Amino acid sequence: MFDVMLDEANLWYQEPPPLPKRKLEPPVYSPPPSPVKEEEAYSSEEDMDPVEREKYRLQTVESCGFDVDFYNHIFNGIVPSGCTHYDTLFAKAGLHCHNLEKGKKYQLKRVVKVNAEIASLYNSYSTSEVIDPVDNSLHTFQTMVTDAGKAKKASLILLTKICRIKPQVPGLGDATVFWDFNAIDDFYKTDMPDWPFNDGLDNPHLVEVKESELLDNEWICLYAEAALFSEWRSEMSDYTPFEMKRVMVQTKEDDVESSVKLKSSNAIFYMIFKVRGGGPLCRGIVRKTSDGRTGHLRLEARCWIDDMSN
Repeated sequence: MFDVMLDEANLWYQEPPPLPKRKLEPPVYSPPPSPVKEEEAYSSEEDMDPVEREKYRLQTVESCGFDVDFYNHIFNGIVPSGCTHYDTLFAKAGLHCHNLEKGKKYQLKRVVKVNAEIASLYNSYSTSEVIDPVDNSLHTFQTMVTDAGKAKKASLILLTKICRIKPQVPGLGDATVFWDFNAIDDFYKTDMPDWPFNDGLDNPHLVEVKESELLDNEWICLYAEAALFSEWRSEMSDYTPFEMKRVMVQTKEDDVESSVKLKSSNAIFYMIFKVRGGGPLCRGIVRKTSDGRTGHLRLEARCWIDDMSN
């Protein structure tokens, strides 16, 4: 079994959050044509044929869950799945984490395939094609992202675990799926903040992001996307690109410029934006944190939709 999340959830939350309701699309690989009884299809891994169980184990270990065939007797295991709007957002978040770490500006072209694992929490293993705008070269990108439910006033919590260009040598490499939550400053462990009074105009702890900085840091739009997704849970391409009205950023350190705050591994973003096509005005808060380990980024989001008029 490759459920890596239960121990982590117990470290960070007093009790596991409820499993988000979602319907996975039909598996990419169809099960064998012979009829299978329901109790057999959902039996434990120990009930699998030993040969299949070993094959599943090897595929899981060697590919880190990204290249696993469909096995009929896996319960709470990793299975091929269609790409949902959850997985698309998670793939973007994983690529964003990789770009921050490696100083890249890779762009998502398409999600090629997704493997899903639903146990205590939902784990998305996505493989995507990404483009390097420097030379227009294509690369295969893999990311494992966990939907950690809702907690501390956040309507969406996602955790990236593995964010990498697909390695030539199979295995985990320098990645680790286990988070060190003790490494995160206590300043970022409280409840998510409420929307600031007077849109933060009188708040000395919030620094407004300059328009030029918004253009240089397009990933801020991804944070707005995560905020709106936390409220609407739908395909974001129907509403993007957003019209960013105002963005403010807060860190524990007050006496630093916005350009420095934007590069911080831990920060809170307050965004006012409008949905494409004259849609509603939205206010979103996203808290970004990291434990400093390779491939690790946590985004917590909440959103308010102020105007539903067109």
